[in-house]
Amino acid sequence: MKIERITVSAVIHSTESQEKVLKAIKTLFPFEPEIEIVSAKGHYGNPIKYVESITKKKNRVKELWSFLMRELKDRRLLLENLHERVDENNILYLRIDKQKALAGEIRLSDGADTIAIKVKIVSYPSKKDKILKTIGEMVEEHDKC
Repeated sequence: MKIERITVSAVIHSTESQEKVLKAIKTLFPFEPEIEIVSAKGHYGNPIKYVESITKKKNRVKELWSFLMRELKDRRLLLENLHERVDENNILYLRIDKQKALAGEIRLSDGADTIAIKVKIVSYPSKKDKILKTIGEMVEEHDKC
C-alpha cells in the first residue's frame, strides 16, 4: 500500500483574510507548498476563493504524511473513528481546524471552518478492512516517535 497523493484545500470567504488562511494552510506543510487559488461564487452569489495544494511526488508525499502524523494533536481520535473517514475510493478524509492551524496547532475538527485534507491510498487488493488496518498502523507508527 502507498499514498498516491495528498490534497489540502480550503475556502476563503469574503470575510476572511487570504493571507491568514494561506498561513494556516502552510502550517500543515514541512516544505513550501505549491498553492493554486481560484475565484468563485458561493451558494448565495457571494465571492469566495478556493485554495488547493496537491502533493504527488513520492518523497514529498512521505514527508508531508510523516509531518502531519507527527504534528497532529489528536491521533487517538483519528484512530477511533478511522472507519468513518475512509470512503469506497480509498480516500482518507481529515478536516483540520483552520483557526488552530493559524495558531500553529494541527487538530481535527468537525466544524465548518476547516482545512480539508484528502489522502488517496493505493492498495491491491483494494479492501476497506485492509486499508483501515494499514492506515491505523501508519498513524500508530508516529505514536512511538
